[in-house]
Amino acid sequence: MAAPRVAVAPLAVTRAAAGTWKVRWRITNQGDALRLVQIVAPHGKFRSRDHAIDVALAPDGSFEPQLEIACAEPAGSEIENTFLIVTAEAAAKSWRILARMRVRVDGDGVPHPVTERVDVQEVNFSGQG
Repeated sequence: MAAPRVAVAPLAVTRAAAGTWKVRWRITNQGDALRLVQIVAPHGKFRSRDHAIDVALAPDGSFEPQLEIACAEPAGSEIENTFLIVTAEAAAKSWRILARMRVRVDGDGVPHPVTERVDVQEVNFSGQG
């Protein structure tokens, strides 16, 4: 099996509390069936806690996770190299799906992530864990 192929698109951002946002994405499977097992946004300025998940994605299937994101950057700022990282399992291998994003904070202080690139890496490939 080749590496999973997925698309990651931000869908909505709503205020949860001061400096905290509910961000919803759509993850669409563009390849063979896979299982999503973990999700996190680890950037210091656009961060969620790790979440264990158990989501089977058939070919062409999609999943819309919503994470609570801490982001208190000032209006008009931009955060580069943020990631939504999803761990997936397919064909007895583990994969890390890395959706790199740029986050623009609008005039009202609302962060708006934009997916710039999605890369997939095999977990433990070349000694990486």
